[in-house]
Order: sequence, then C-alpha cells, then structure tokens
Amino acid sequence: MGFGEILSLSHGFLGILIIVGLPWALAELVALKDLSGVKRLKIVTLGVAICALLSCIILAAPTYIVYYPEAKAEIKAGPTPWVHEILMEIKEHIGLLEPLIMLSAVFLIWYYSDNLLKEKDSRRSIMVLLVIAFLLAFLEMGLGAYIAKTGPIR
Repeated sequence: MGFGEILSLSHGFLGILIIVGLPWALAELVALKDLSGVKRLKIVTLGVAICALLSCIILAAPTYIVYYPEAKAEIKAGPTPWVHEILMEIKEHIGLLEPLIMLSAVFLIWYYSDNLLKEKDSRRSIMVLLVIAFLLAFLEMGLGAYIAKTGPIR
C-alpha cells in the first residue's frame, strides 16, 4: 500500500467517523437530561471536531497534493468535466468550513455547559450547527466517493 492510499484511506475513515459521530452528538443533545449527558455531549462533539480537523485540514492537504492531480486530469478528460469546475470547488471549500462549524459547536457546548439543561435556545443553536455540519459532511463524502470512482488510487 502506497503513501497516497494510506492518506486517502485515513481521510475517508475519519470522514466516516464524522458522519457517525454527528448523529450521536445530536441524539445526546436531544436526550439531554442531566450533567452526565452534558459530559457525553462534550466528549462526542470534541471527538468529532478533532476528526474534522485531522481529516479536513491535516490529511486533506497531502491527499490533495499526492492523489488529486491524477484524478483531476481524469475527471476533466471524462464525460463530466464540469464536476471539477463546480462540485470539486464546493468540496474544497466545505472541507475548510466543516472544522470551523464543529469548533463553534464545541465552544458553545463548553461555554454553556451547565446552562444547556435550562436554555433551549442555546440547545437549538447548537442543534442547527450540528445538522449543518452533518449535511456538509454527507455532501463531502459523496463528492469524495465520486473522485475515488472517477480517478481510483493506483
């Protein structure tokens, strides 16, 4: 297994952890009843934020440099060159937004901590952030799968 494959697999694996972790965080937020629930919510969202930072910032750049140029050439030469010009640009920018959204959610959860049990507006704001993060992560995963299908790692 080459360096590009390891980078790409690690990037994708962390993406899957994000996709699985966000509904878990939402479930913890919805079921929030006591301080032990707040503690679990902190741990889950912090874990997802770390995965987002690792996947979208730390691993995405080397993956992009090592693997993407060949896939980009195949996408542009194939029947759907517009995919690179539109969808891949969207993916690249979403990849920068995902960690920021997650860090914002983590900050709000840690800031409001004990008050989350009482303040429904704070919980709603955090829920909106987590839902947006989930939808963006799902879109990123789909676009990443398209890249992998179009320009497989060799």
